[in-house]
Amino acid sequence: MAGRESDRNRGDVTMCPQQRARYQAYSEPSKEAQGWMAAARQRVSAQIINKKFRQINNPAAAADARHNQLTAQLKAAEARNRIRQLRLRYQDLRAQEINLMISCQCNAQRAVRLEKLLPVRERKINHTDSMDQLQRQRVEEILGDEKGLTIHRR
Repeated sequence: MAGRESDRNRGDVTMCPQQRARYQAYSEPSKEAQGWMAAARQRVSAQIINKKFRQINNPAAAADARHNQLTAQLKAAEARNRIRQLRLRYQDLRAQEINLMISCQCNAQRAVRLEKLLPVRERKINHTDSMDQLQRQRVEEILGDEKGLTIHRR
């Protein structure tokens, strides 16, 4: 009964469970909980000491643990390589499909437009001009030809 009255004085009973948990997170744990935490810390430190002692007395176990770690690293590297190869294969298939779509266009103007809309490879944007003056003039001539007289494709 005395515990309930002290709870009511603090206002814990009127709090919702989330608020009570937040409030109690910053309060000191009970003596019983502190004892449990101390016992857990002692067990963990004893386990660590025991493990180090076994490694010193048994070098074969340490070598086996190192071998297992190297095996795990090798498997992870193989998995990364498989993912990289799958990504490259997907990009190549996508590039082939886009090239096929571009080559099947009825005229050069549509092919150039589609090529600009669907880049074969996703590249970083390079702001420098990759075409010389003659190439740029030729592309502008092709794009400006509304009737398709410059290049006729069948």
